Amino acid sequence: MSPNTVDPVEVLNEEECWNILLGATLGRLALSIANEPEIYPINFVAHDGKILLRTNPGEKLFALTINDNVALETDGVGSQSVWSVVVKGKARQLDSGAEIEAAERIPRQQLTSIKKSVFVEIVPTSVTGRRIHRGREDVELTPSDLY
Repeated sequence: MSPNTVDPVEVLNEEECWNILLGATLGRLALSIANEPEIYPINFVAHDGKILLRTNPGEKLFALTINDNVALETDGVGSQSVWSVVVKGKARQLDSGAEIEAAERIPRQQLTSIKKSVFVEIVPTSVTGRRIHRGREDVELTPSDLY
């Protein structure tokens, strides 16, 4: 889609969001710990309509067992636009041998040297995204533009 000079924000459809997710590896996982929001940087892989990540036992994994509602956000900057995709869904630890074996066969990019022992799968309940086309900032905002 070409940039719109009146409204540079383009709402992405679900297919466009998944295309971005399939090429992304770094994101932020938002969850609630003791009724307080927390955000963790994670690397992930989008596969078969789901999000898969690895972690270790600790606060993040414990929080997911208490409240499985999570959000994952990934974004990027290009020469002509910036984009952001948000996945909301239910997280669960993979626990069967067959699920873990299948998850281990999915190619993914490891970003740290720390071995992660637990697979977590996010089953999306919604996938949304926006692309903002870059341009000159030549218009001054008025109070009505903010609301």
